[in-house]
Amino acid sequence: MVRSSARPRSRHTCAARSVSLAGNKHATAGKIEKASATVINAFSKLDVAGVWGDGKTVAADGSQIDTWENNLLAETSIRYGGYGGIAYRHISNTYVALFSHFIPCGVWEAVYIIEGLLKNTSDVQPDTIRADTQGQSLPVFGLAALLGFDLLPRIRNWHDLIF
Repeated sequence: MVRSSARPRSRHTCAARSVSLAGNKHATAGKIEKASATVINAFSKLDVAGVWGDGKTVAADGSQIDTWENNLLAETSIRYGGYGGIAYRHISNTYVALFSHFIPCGVWEAVYIIEGLLKNTSDVQPDTIRADTQGQSLPVFGLAALLGFDLLPRIRNWHDLIF
């Protein structure tokens, strides 16, 4: 009997290369977006989703994620104090993520508010956007009004502003 030093394969195991090949061959951005919309739609039909809200309000915010330095989107974040990128998300008041996008640290997050709402293909279609100070800018206010969204950002140091 010859013994191999390699671990015997069970018929229920799969090599990492096979999983990677299947992912590269069958997973496209369009398919992932369609699957995301299907999951959001299924979640919105659950009774528990309606406990928190009606899906008409969304919160938009980013959080810094550490990445490798050799990355096109990665940079040093002055706000967050780390190296990486921003995971920018739109979370419905039913507590489901409608959109997620990875952006560089140095950009103004308000630019991505409208994009997230326009790319949302699910049945949950919010009309009110809540954001932090990074979610406000004059062009984004204008676009939100033209597209029928109410943009309600928190404005830092608003008492110092002259209207």
